Amino acid sequence: MLTTDDSLSAKEVLRAYKYQPRLEKRFTQFKSVHEAAPLLFKKIERVEGIMFLFFLSLMIQAIIEREVRLKMKEWGIKTLPIYPESRDAYHPTTSKILDAFDGISSYQVRMGQMTKEFRDSLTQTQEQILNLLGISSDYYWGQSVVEGEKSEKT
Repeated sequence: MLTTDDSLSAKEVLRAYKYQPRLEKRFTQFKSVHEAAPLLFKKIERVEGIMFLFFLSLMIQAIIEREVRLKMKEWGIKTLPIYPESRDAYHPTTSKILDAFDGISSYQVRMGQMTKEFRDSLTQTQEQILNLLGISSDYYWGQSVVEGEKSEKT
């Protein structure tokens, strides 16, 4: 193996090389999932700002994946059926986790003073994903108040 860093031992070079595919995976997500493209901003501050937002989104993706995978391991869950045709995912990615919630909707019908809310039902897999992430279904639907926040309705 070749390196431009003369201070690294052969073992350290190999260790750094073995980490590279994980790093490359994030660059792939940056280009494909987030569809990053050349930026045509005139001010460098704007480029820096948008790149920071991309960085944050990649970090959030990594945190979601890590949380789901660690909880799956902790709870003895080997796979999640989140691929098309409910095929199993051994190492679910954030994009597939979020895709599992695609098309879920909630809407309200108002008739005078009365409001009726309708929601789609969550599947067992969707509820399992919420549990893995530590999110209650009430919080998912926006019904519970986050600790420290006050609702204007109450």
